[in-house]
Amino acid sequence: MPELPEVERARKLLHERCVGRKITRVCAADDSIVFVGVGKADIEAQLLGRKVVGSGRRGKQFWLLLSGGLSLLMHFGMTGEVHIQGETLSHYRKIEVDVGETWPPQYTKLELEFNHMRVAYTDPRRLGRIRTFLGDASESPMVAKLGFDPVLDPPSPEDFARAVMRRKTPIKALLLNQEFSAGVGNWIADEVLFQSQIHPAHFANALSREQTDLILDQLKRVCVTAVEVNAESKLFPKTWLFHYRWAKGRSHTAQLPDGRNIEFVTVGGRTSAFVPDVQMLAPKTEDVPVDRSKRRRK
Repeated sequence: MPELPEVERARKLLHERCVGRKITRVCAADDSIVFVGVGKADIEAQLLGRKVVGSGRRGKQFWLLLSGGLSLLMHFGMTGEVHIQGETLSHYRKIEVDVGETWPPQYTKLELEFNHMRVAYTDPRRLGRIRTFLGDASESPMVAKLGFDPVLDPPSPEDFARAVMRRKTPIKALLLNQEFSAGVGNWIADEVLFQSQIHPAHFANALSREQTDLILDQLKRVCVTAVEVNAESKLFPKTWLFHYRWAKGRSHTAQLPDGRNIEFVTVGGRTSAFVPDVQMLAPKTEDVPVDRSKRRRK
């Protein structure tokens, strides 16, 4: 799933290409799942002729600000992407579904034309969402309910510690809660906890102040670092777990370059990658059985 850095890359791309341009043609798919509260004909009529005057993002929600006070609010879900005709996209991981090389791409849900420039929003699995909102998108229900954004407005160490320590839930599940920390997904949460040397099943209310400070520092560092390289994963630090976590389910055991094993545990309904040599579960916190059945031996 695209997380904060990938969504910020999409917002930045749209901002650079679309701001100041007028929408001269709109083609929307007849998809009542992706389009929320608005039909094909309505959204085409709402967008046609408007000028893009700005953009915004909070967590995984991003939007275009249009003339007349309308916002086009988007969320990628699991496989959503933005394409510009004639430009090659970079990916943090290769999406399994090939959208093809023709235009508009396969699985296009919304195509916008700005005279000779064309933009497409694609979503093979139809888990993304597109809405319109009359007014400031940050005040829309989908954005207003979100928690802090690690890049835009991270909390103070004191506020973060208070918020974490009153939650009796595994720290990985808390970090994935969008109403707590907006934009954090599976790989970011796992990276933050690996760098902090904290087990994903460690209960939030059992963390020390030193540990919460470390988690916040790593949360900001991981997100800012990924955004600064435009979510280009080959530019992520080689010390990141990110580069080695994807071997789950393959024919070999997931390992770091130094030979330490990467194991997997289900926390909060999500598979979590961790390194048991450095991420040990404290004895006073509730344990979650490690999923060893899906590991593969060399």
